Amino acid sequence: MSEQSLTLPATLPRKSRRYQRPVSGLERYSLVLHGAYRYHVDGIVEGVGEVDPQQLRAAIAVAAAANPAIRVRLRGWLGWSRWVDSGRAPDLQVLPLADWDGSSEAGAGFLESKLDPRRAVADVLLVPCRDGRTRLVFRSLHAAIDGRGCIHWMGEVCRVLRGEPPQGSDSELTDQQVQQSYADKIPEEPVTPPQQCIPVLEPAPFEQRQTLSYVWRRVLIDRDVPQLLTKAAVFLAEWARRREAGEVGFTIPVDYRGFRIQEMGIGNLTGYLRLKVPEGSSSRSLVVQLGQRLKAYADCRQFPGLNSLRWLPVRLMLRQLRPQIDKVLYTVTPALPTGGVVSMGSLKAEHYCFPGFVAERAYGVPGSVGKLNFIFVNYPDHVCAIFAAPAAYNHRGQLDELVGAFKNHFSSTSAGPVS
Repeated sequence: MSEQSLTLPATLPRKSRRYQRPVSGLERYSLVLHGAYRYHVDGIVEGVGEVDPQQLRAAIAVAAAANPAIRVRLRGWLGWSRWVDSGRAPDLQVLPLADWDGSSEAGAGFLESKLDPRRAVADVLLVPCRDGRTRLVFRSLHAAIDGRGCIHWMGEVCRVLRGEPPQGSDSELTDQQVQQSYADKIPEEPVTPPQQCIPVLEPAPFEQRQTLSYVWRRVLIDRDVPQLLTKAAVFLAEWARRREAGEVGFTIPVDYRGFRIQEMGIGNLTGYLRLKVPEGSSSRSLVVQLGQRLKAYADCRQFPGLNSLRWLPVRLMLRQLRPQIDKVLYTVTPALPTGGVVSMGSLKAEHYCFPGFVAERAYGVPGSVGKLNFIFVNYPDHVCAIFAAPAAYNHRGQLDELVGAFKNHFSSTSAGPVS
């Protein structure tokens, strides 16, 4: 792509005050998880064509100026910690030709490095690949940027590369502030003991577990699948109960933007609720359960003691967590649910095209945390589904078997949809 092939738009006018927002309790705990694992939100734009690094670097700068939350650094201490605009756009790394097909971690060792919240919460990798595709990887720190924020950021850079003005966002809202605004609407509920959730897959025996690492798999379903979130929850629960009886529950993120608030922010503006999957559940019964939980503002209910985390040092919490990681990840415990199920919504590939580059799709890699994470993106004619789990849950190919069965079940040649 030549430098004359497009004209970058001017940045949008910003507030005169330097962008900053407080670190919420959940974001602080996410910093602890990042210390123990590698808690990123990594988005990938995959397509065919050449991308000029100079044009891409310039577009990143323009898009970042319009979205200062992508330029923040962690500053301060304990409850006074804040995300503060550094004025510096995310770095661009241009990588050599990679033997990577975008469907797993194989050949993508460059994804393993961790972002440092005091130095940068995001960067961009330009990865030409031997399969003929070019992949743009938008890495971001989950403690500062959530999934919807990452999607917005990816779209902004591509928008600028097309010569369009960025939409821009300077929202300083936090998830905790949104939750507090709904505190008087949350009904009292009886205290119930936490679920002891079984995992979907069988972990390797203790003596066969190596250093903690995560593996992920991407598959394409050749048709649209309505209500895939609840259908996937049923499928995964049935898979887990083939091995052992027990409770199954999934964490479901709820995007506040356009639902609880009418503003666009690219920080963490997501709530969470627990979807229980009793034996014999159907997709329809889970849709009803989700609707009831949303009407009860369950996504706005703060975790007990979450606010107090703002006053505990990250290193102290990390020191307490590390000895428990094995137990938390590989045993039945109320500390973690069965997994997480995440819908990234409906996207169109053309939103990520720009001169010289034809995008085929955009998708995300689940964060390296928990027992099993499943995310999916709906396209008009297919679904892009991604699974991630600790490597000890694939020591004899259990994850690969699950992913293959999932693809076969939901493809157009399957016997029929899940009830």
